[in-house]
Amino acid sequence: MENAERLVNKAAEIHEFASEIARMITGAQMPEFSSENMSVADASKLIGLPAAAIRAGIVYRWLPIGMAIHNNKPAKSLSEGRITYIISPRKVWEVTGHVWKGKEAL
Repeated sequence: MENAERLVNKAAEIHEFASEIARMITGAQMPEFSSENMSVADASKLIGLPAAAIRAGIVYRWLPIGMAIHNNKPAKSLSEGRITYIISPRKVWEVTGHVWKGKEAL
């Protein structure tokens, strides 16, 4: 299982590096994001995925748009109890192309 997790993490690093290079080559400008915190419900509305999929994607790292924290450590499972989700508007834009302009814009 550790090999699979290492492989997934390496693939995520390569994807992030390739995305950054593609932005540099195309000259894509980074949009302005709202300074409001983004909740899982907000991300769900913005991206168009169910909130449960957003939570699972963050915890299991197939949707690299933020972090899931449980007892001051990265959450490893949805069944760990209370999990705090921290979602990065920049990562949402990089992964999905959606720009976070705040709750009023939803």
